[in-house]
Amino acid sequence: MTKFILKKFNENGEKKFEEFFDRKLKNKKTPIPFKYLLDQNLTDSVDGEIEIDNSKKFKSAYEFGKYLDEKLKDLKNIRFETGIFHWLTLVFFDQLFPGPSGGSQKIKYILNKKSPSSWKKHLVRLRWELYSQFKEKSIVYLTKEMNNWSDEEESISASPTLNSSETILDLYTKLYLRYDNKKNPTIISKRNISGNHRELTKELSIYQLNFDINRMSVEELLNLLGPDFKKWIKQTA
Repeated sequence: MTKFILKKFNENGEKKFEEFFDRKLKNKKTPIPFKYLLDQNLTDSVDGEIEIDNSKKFKSAYEFGKYLDEKLKDLKNIRFETGIFHWLTLVFFDQLFPGPSGGSQKIKYILNKKSPSSWKKHLVRLRWELYSQFKEKSIVYLTKEMNNWSDEEESISASPTLNSSETILDLYTKLYLRYDNKKNPTIISKRNISGNHRELTKELSIYQLNFDINRMSVEELLNLLGPDFKKWIKQTA
């Protein structure tokens, strides 16, 4: 483990990284090729001397997203720079793969250039994007471990509108985010209890057909919701 100066994979580098990932899926003992990160035939430089420390450990996806934002904040127009996000995925691969239950969906690690709409499910790019856009507020979506694709991320990634709306984020926060006695963030919504965050996402998707929910306040959205959702407001951690 070491520190690297940020680079981005070129076309050959991205191909080699994807080939490694495919091998890893078939054989979990396949070693992680950190040497790709420095290979001049596989990488291109980026502006500045940005140090990335792959020995750094993150308690949550939120901490990971914050770190990425701090490192990438001075770079311009990187939303579509798949080479950067694939390079970073390899840097932190041992913390990202596999998921807590052995999850290894390719979509979470490889950005398919033919399907940009699927990028919102990428474990590196989404965490960077959420923190970059919402800063401290993004905690409501990113409380889980960095290798754990949370239910909250799954819910909001279903819709570009939900993924980009600060009002929706504030609504999620009001309903479901609490802090325990040690000030650790926790999501109180449960799948098996009505009015949970998955049901909220479905409800909001329906509202989109008749309302411009991006222009509505949290209180206006709450007025549309039934008691199954409003009951969470009084719930504690």
